Amino acid sequence: MTLTLTPYTPRQQWGLRSTDAALPPTALRQMATGETEETARIELAELADLQRLIPTATAEQACGEAQILHALMHAYGRHRSTLTGGPLGIRSLTPRPTELVVRIAPSQLPRWIDALAYRSEGPGVAGLRWAPHRDGIVLTLAGMTLSLEGIDETTWRQALAQRSADHASLMPHWIPVIVDEAERAASQETDLAGIADHLSATLRRIRLVDALARNGHVNLFTTRHLGSLHLIEACEGTPTVLPLWTSRSLPLALWPAGRIPAQGPADPHAAVLDIVTAVEPSVAAHDHAALALCHLAGNRPDPVLVQAAEHALAVAARILADPAHASLYDAGGWAGSCRTYPEGSVHGADPCIPPGAEEVTDLPDADLVRIGAHTLGGSPDDSRLLCAGQDELVHLLDWALAAATRPRTRPSWTCDDLLGARSTRPLPGRDGTLELTASGTGVYRVHLESLGLTDLAGEEDTVEWEREAAPSQAAAVLLAEHAAIEASVCLPFQREHRKQRLLLPAPVPAEPTIRTVLAGADYVLGFAAFASVLAQLGQRVDSAQGAADGHWQIDPTSPDDPNDYPRSLTAHVSDWFELSSPHPVEEANGAPVDSSAYLRHLAAHRTALDPFVTRYLAAADRLTGPHTFEERHLAGVAALRSTDLAALACQDLRPVRAPLRRLVRSIPQDPAHLAAWYEDHLTASS
Repeated sequence: MTLTLTPYTPRQQWGLRSTDAALPPTALRQMATGETEETARIELAELADLQRLIPTATAEQACGEAQILHALMHAYGRHRSTLTGGPLGIRSLTPRPTELVVRIAPSQLPRWIDALAYRSEGPGVAGLRWAPHRDGIVLTLAGMTLSLEGIDETTWRQALAQRSADHASLMPHWIPVIVDEAERAASQETDLAGIADHLSATLRRIRLVDALARNGHVNLFTTRHLGSLHLIEACEGTPTVLPLWTSRSLPLALWPAGRIPAQGPADPHAAVLDIVTAVEPSVAAHDHAALALCHLAGNRPDPVLVQAAEHALAVAARILADPAHASLYDAGGWAGSCRTYPEGSVHGADPCIPPGAEEVTDLPDADLVRIGAHTLGGSPDDSRLLCAGQDELVHLLDWALAAATRPRTRPSWTCDDLLGARSTRPLPGRDGTLELTASGTGVYRVHLESLGLTDLAGEEDTVEWEREAAPSQAAAVLLAEHAAIEASVCLPFQREHRKQRLLLPAPVPAEPTIRTVLAGADYVLGFAAFASVLAQLGQRVDSAQGAADGHWQIDPTSPDDPNDYPRSLTAHVSDWFELSSPHPVEEANGAPVDSSAYLRHLAAHRTALDPFVTRYLAAADRLTGPHTFEERHLAGVAALRSTDLAALACQDLRPVRAPLRRLVRSIPQDPAHLAAWYEDHLTASS
């Protein structure tokens, strides 16, 4: 493991990415809340403890906020933040211990009412009441207060009246809670009790998802795993249970404080002994927690490293007993951060430096150099050895925290000295199996089997969610257990490798448009990217068939070959860019890209072509029979030149900037000029 501690100022900012390292407290808070600089500055002036830039909600306030967020996630589902004025329609918010002030986009008020209004059957927040206030509308639930700032009573009542056809109930404050509503409210509170603090902390930092939604979508939802509820973030199309502050490697100042679990703070000494003795009973000296931690972390049991492990365990015990770090227990425990060690394996994040890193490395330089010498080997450079010693202490602390925050609800394992550890269980909601394995060499694998999906028929009918190396077999078990939380919900996001088709296609409207397909797409092929390969595509494709002849076809000379091959220009482009492609038997395989049939295919697999690419390829593929690339290119160029490009740009929900419009207008007819044309575009853009 390579982990370099960089002494930012203040030192609580360890773990913050270098691009954010110099941000002042006001700017850090704005990243999470979306507040204006003035509002953030005023609120920070009221805080007694600047170690935490976002105040933690009281227990009753957190419970109500959790129910609000849960209802909003259910109502919004997967959505584009740019179309809703912010994630879940939230432009900004101001968190206080006993109140949450929320500013939503005006267009989202009806959607919020639909999401929050209580119904005897279906979603909503039971017991929620409203009252007018000088700054807006106040929503109350038991001991929670949420203020919708900037919404006057007239606007609110008009919005309520427009939603009355739904038989929804969002009552004013003077209406008492009715019996069945009270029962439903108690049920909702119980359902979310285990993650209420986590949901509240996430809502109070909701603008942190902006940087994670790089494909434009916000996707938050909850799922049950082994009886426990978890919050999943899938903004990039890859579900992860990592908390927002951990997945972004943010400084401790943006982490939430919370409440220690009801059973009391975890004991890292007992936890490390438990996991190592349970998984690897043949390993000697398990009666000593420091020796067990060395083994868990993949270290030799040298006296210097054992002493370092004892120090790390002592620091871990203090950290786990501190409510300021209660979020370590959330989201499947600290093993989630340890899963980021293989670079890019989880969310592309660097490992988040744990709370206590400053304390665990606060040893004399001579001790740090001695520890570093046992991990780095002989080196005349004391500065390198000192850094290596720091790294090793943080490494030990990481694994102590991971073992201690292992969820109480966990899979049962069968352990064997030869075969390793194995755990299987039925996959909830499907006729499949979730299998976890951890080899004696520390390699863990999490995969789903026997799924019976068409696109997996020739691929062993297995989806491998994660396969990585860990320092030991016990560590591999910890990481596999954490990865399994995400694996149980991965299928709607998983694609087969050859044609990039979703294993579970998304539902689509009967008559999709280019705009609606763009709105739901994980990946959009834009004209600039398309233009960058046109010259090379012309060299690769001598001749291509038209859409009516079939984009993809089984090789008639090899009937036993299950693979199909690209025939049309669209198919060659899809193959080049790894876009989802239709099977030969599907209606879309014989339809142009601007047809309803092909748009339904793209929508089902959450892929899109921008309007300019769509126009070019639709025209190029309308020529039936074999035609050269030059002939199809001429047809595509003619279509773009005869089209009102401004009207075409209106089909895109993303801004179409002037350089792109110039690129489209200037596309040459002669394929020999395509390379120089694109180079000129790059030069002008730079």
